[in-house]
This record gives sequence, structure tokens and C-alpha cells, in this order.
Amino acid sequence: MRNYTLMRFVRLNSYFFAMYSVLTAIWYGLSGKFSEGESMILIQEIGFNAAVFSVLFIITMLVLYRRTEVRVPVKKYSPKQLQQRLEDVGFVKADSKKQPRQVYKPTPPKASALAGNVFVQQTANFWLLEGPKKFIGKLEA
Repeated sequence: MRNYTLMRFVRLNSYFFAMYSVLTAIWYGLSGKFSEGESMILIQEIGFNAAVFSVLFIITMLVLYRRTEVRVPVKKYSPKQLQQRLEDVGFVKADSKKQPRQVYKPTPPKASALAGNVFVQQTANFWLLEGPKKFIGKLEA
């Protein structure tokens, strides 16, 4: 899917930034750091640390679950066999609508929730699979 990695980066980055900020602010509140009167400096510190943490964590996730696109011959797998192989790897079909591009979402513990979706499209001669290289590589073998 076009720009899927960018969308994942923005969503996960904002999520981790917000969660790190909230949890750190709660911790600072419980430990009494806000009562010292330097709350503006602490808020800036929390924001800076949250930004650094979220960017480093997201870069790690994007490297760990880097995405690739693979062409698998249609003769190799029937639609049912491909769906079964994806389920064996840890992905289940996300929607039941008949679309040109099918979406499969990860199901822990086989596939990490942070791995992202797998997109499957059938052409005349190939299955076009786009997803995490770690899991898509298992389908080629």
C-alpha cells in the first residue's frame, strides 16, 4: 500500500510520544518533582525525552520489521493455500470484503502486533505480497 510505512511511522511515533509523556509526568507527579516549583523545566524535559525515545523506538521498529514486496507465482499457491500459509505465519484476514487488495493483520504470539499489515493482490501470473520481510520471506520458501 502506498505510503503505508510513513503512516505507520507517524501513528506509532505519536502514540509512543504521548504514552511516554503521560507515564513520565505521572511518575514525576508521584515522586514529587513537580512540587519543587520548576514545572516548566520539567515539562520541557519530559517533551524532549519523549521525542528522543519515540524516534529511537520507531526507528528500531521500522528496521526490525522492514517491509518488502514479493511476487509469488499463482501456480505455487491457490487462494486457500495462500490464506492458510499466512495464518501459519501469524496473519489473519482483516476484512471479508472482496477488494482488489486483501489486508491481513498480525495476530500475536506468532506475529508481533507492531509488524504491521500484509497486503495481498492477485494479478494474472503472480500474487503480490507486501509486508514485513521477516514474515513474507517464510512464504517464499
